[in-house]
Amino acid sequence: MTSGRLAVSDVLDVAYPSAPEWSADGRFVASLVYEDDGNALLLTEPTSGGRGDADEGSFDSWRFAPDEGHVTSFAWGPDPRPATLVATTDAGDTLLVDADERTARRVFTGPSGESNHEWSNDGETVGYYRDGRVCLREVASGAERVLDVPERGSFLPTSRTLAWSEDDEVLAFAFADRETRQVGAVDVATGDLRWRTDDTASTFDPVWLGDGQLLVEKIDSGRTVRRFVAVDIDSGERSELFREDDDRGVVSAGAPAVSPDGTRLAAALPLDGWDHVHVFNAVTGERAQLTGGAFEDTGLAGASPRWLDDETLVFASNRRDSGQRQLFAVTLDGAVTPLVTSQGTNVSPAPSPNGDRIAYLHADDERSPELRVVSVMSDALDGLGDGRDERAAAGDPARLTESVVEAWPVSPVTPEEVTFDSADGTEIHGYLFDPRETAAVADDATGLSSVVWVHGGPMRQMRAGWHPSRSYSLPYAFHQYLAERGYVGLFVNYRGGIGYGKAFRQALADGYGRDEMDDVVAAAEYLRERSYTSDSVGVWGLSYGGYATLQILGTHPEAFDVGVNLAGLADVENYESWAYESKFPAVESSQSAQLGGNPWEASEEWATASPETHVENYESPLYNFHGTADAYVNFEQLDIVIDALLEHDKEYDADYYPGEGHVFSKRATWRRTFRKIARLFDDHL
Repeated sequence: MTSGRLAVSDVLDVAYPSAPEWSADGRFVASLVYEDDGNALLLTEPTSGGRGDADEGSFDSWRFAPDEGHVTSFAWGPDPRPATLVATTDAGDTLLVDADERTARRVFTGPSGESNHEWSNDGETVGYYRDGRVCLREVASGAERVLDVPERGSFLPTSRTLAWSEDDEVLAFAFADRETRQVGAVDVATGDLRWRTDDTASTFDPVWLGDGQLLVEKIDSGRTVRRFVAVDIDSGERSELFREDDDRGVVSAGAPAVSPDGTRLAAALPLDGWDHVHVFNAVTGERAQLTGGAFEDTGLAGASPRWLDDETLVFASNRRDSGQRQLFAVTLDGAVTPLVTSQGTNVSPAPSPNGDRIAYLHADDERSPELRVVSVMSDALDGLGDGRDERAAAGDPARLTESVVEAWPVSPVTPEEVTFDSADGTEIHGYLFDPRETAAVADDATGLSSVVWVHGGPMRQMRAGWHPSRSYSLPYAFHQYLAERGYVGLFVNYRGGIGYGKAFRQALADGYGRDEMDDVVAAAEYLRERSYTSDSVGVWGLSYGGYATLQILGTHPEAFDVGVNLAGLADVENYESWAYESKFPAVESSQSAQLGGNPWEASEEWATASPETHVENYESPLYNFHGTADAYVNFEQLDIVIDALLEHDKEYDADYYPGEGHVFSKRATWRRTFRKIARLFDDHL
């Protein structure tokens, strides 16, 4: 480390790789790396297999940044085209990228662009959506067909929207009808619709099984029912492979993963109160639970285990520490073996096609998210039994990207895991940033001001170090900046989040805006009780964290001295009406169940959960930031906040950012936002 002070530019210099994906031949790993104002496509060729020194590695990398815009998505070609990717940009371009030649060729450009590209198995055709229509492009000639099938609609896409049958004769696709998600299957040669769903359940994530059936997931009855259903598209016969019923609302999520031979499904399910790995027979639905214990065998909200081969799965787990994740393998007989034991967060495992290596994301208290790859012992691939339960990582991981935090002018503060009781005695976990660890603050300093960060979701979790997601790594890095300026920081993992079991995650089933707010208030009380802190405490948060800020300033006006709302919602009914048209179907929402009925049946409960109801109680100033192109929380929510603040003559400030999304993309936007937040903390704390 060199001497100096941490600057906002240092905070913004941190790059964020996305979950890695292997090429079909296992030669390349691809990831989107967020840097500056958007993504570049990173292609790496790990020539050493990750068997060397973790700080050296042996690989060749190519960062592809288009001439205009930034890369928004990519899809590797199948076995016949293993070095080819299709990529899209936010400038509306679709590109064919050659990883061997390191070239890119534009095949389409348009104002709305294309999305959700999916290669046929023979590599001859790519399916995709444009303007909601399902389209096909012949790769060799560039010829395009627009299929006359129902359109996708305005709902945000799920993880799988298009799926080719094994013989490439049928394409399964997602669309919207009857105010919900549906799935259909179209004959590629004729364009005729072979099969479709037509009910009020939400149906999504199509994928083909080994016997030719189509697997879909269904959510029904206000998210109280979740099902995996296999369909024979010729006869229309359906078989329910799995059903989860919960009157308080199903909290499991994540598309089931199909084994390479198509005979089994795997999913992380909290059927015993904790997320664990379950495997299903794809024909009979017979289920086996492979892992168990008072811990969560999933790395991120909605994550699923990945198949290493037909009999082995890879997953992330916090079985060693609730705020960390390591990687493990489990066989069909339930034998669990550690694969990656590094401290911190290790998630998004992506096995190579032959199962000899795993690419994944790593972050810890000294490094922001990095892309890594590790080899797996080959003698463990010989079959169930003999050595299989001894599967382990071979050597240190290779770092395909390296955190710039190592070049920071100061060493980052290591957060301390703390616990405290909420108002009803529930134990809450958090991470404390003590500025006395920095060279800029004296060891015996007292009277330090504090700031509480509230994450979004609520099904998320702050970690023991950098978070793998940019959404939560940005505030983590900014708290390093604040610590150098004498601010104590606390990240609170309130009720409704992941990592602490189903009961904790489901704690908001009887209504939100109450108990989890008590958890955040308890974080402020915990800070005030430290011997080195003052009574001055601020709160800030993004998305649900912005909602929490808005709600707490009105329901607990004495708790905080200033609040910062980033893209939070103020009117629950307004948000839900908007979301049901543009984000998710009403049937996928448990809102009415949580609040005792719809807005006409339970108007008081809906009002109580809405921050605008409580603005008249505000005693502390509020600062707001929201992007006008937000696809997750409608930016009109800020209009509602301002109207209420003006009506009650409250102190506030508000910034609309034209064209910005839910998590701002432009470096200049964050520079302005962070500098403004730092100044207002100085002014009010």
